[in-house]
Amino acid sequence: MKKLLIVEDDKNWADILCSYAAAVGAEARVVASGGQAMEMIDDWQPDAIVLDMLLAGETAVALLNELRSHVDLAKLPIAVCSNADVQLADLRPFGVTALLDKASILPDEVRAIFREVLDGAK
Repeated sequence: MKKLLIVEDDKNWADILCSYAAAVGAEARVVASGGQAMEMIDDWQPDAIVLDMLLAGETAVALLNELRSHVDLAKLPIAVCSNADVQLADLRPFGVTALLDKASILPDEVRAIFREVLDGAK
């Protein structure tokens, strides 16, 4: 079973994302910060990450930079999930392969993106 780490500080949204992960046959775990994400990545070794762009007190960019600085994590598939006005083209240099717009995404699109990032996993 593929493992999907969800980095999301909104518990309701995290619960929704977990249900979508289960629907595509993935095991999901949730953390609320970049620091917790790095610990979970070391301990649990997820196959892919779903990352909220605007975490409480920090942004996802710091975590994206941290991930890219580690050779063993640089290819980890990442989907960014956000209400912020961001473009996938701007995030690709950080290794982001998909973008979920919280305001307009549909359940089938979430499941498709989860399959995409998990299929891109090693």
